[in-house]
Amino acid sequence: MSHRFTPSFSCSLCVAALLLAGCQAEPEVTYGLQPLEISASTAEKDRVKSIEQWITILHADLFGEALGSAELFEIKQAFASVGDQEIARAVLVSNFMRDAEVQLPEAGIIAQDPDGFIDETYIRFLVRYPTEAERTWMRNYLSSNPTMTPELVYTAFALSEEYLHY
Repeated sequence: MSHRFTPSFSCSLCVAALLLAGCQAEPEVTYGLQPLEISASTAEKDRVKSIEQWITILHADLFGEALGSAELFEIKQAFASVGDQEIARAVLVSNFMRDAEVQLPEAGIIAQDPDGFIDETYIRFLVRYPTEAERTWMRNYLSSNPTMTPELVYTAFALSEEYLHY
């Protein structure tokens, strides 16, 4: 007794085979990127950054790249020779701001998109979004001080007490 396959049975087998072959799990691919968790507030920031951490993070925030070990060593030596660490931080931020490689937004961005500028600045320096009160205060401050530049705002954020913590 021979079995004959009917066309509908053959088609059903082909469809089933294709479905089974097409239902394989895709391999997990990672690219070595670490997710950046953006906090809602400053409540979790209770640890002070070491001077080395602060310098390297500041450089990455302003230049978009890591600081070389030789440059870090020189800057740490300068910090060790200054008694007032607040002054040392202010001088370093000022020196970084004079570098042509620092990554600053265009000056007109504050007037064109104040909320975008405010959000980007908070995320860049404080790794969180501003609260509505902070956003409103900053928006009012920037609109009432038309001479404010991204450089001045970035300097203020880099020297803020919250930036010293993580």
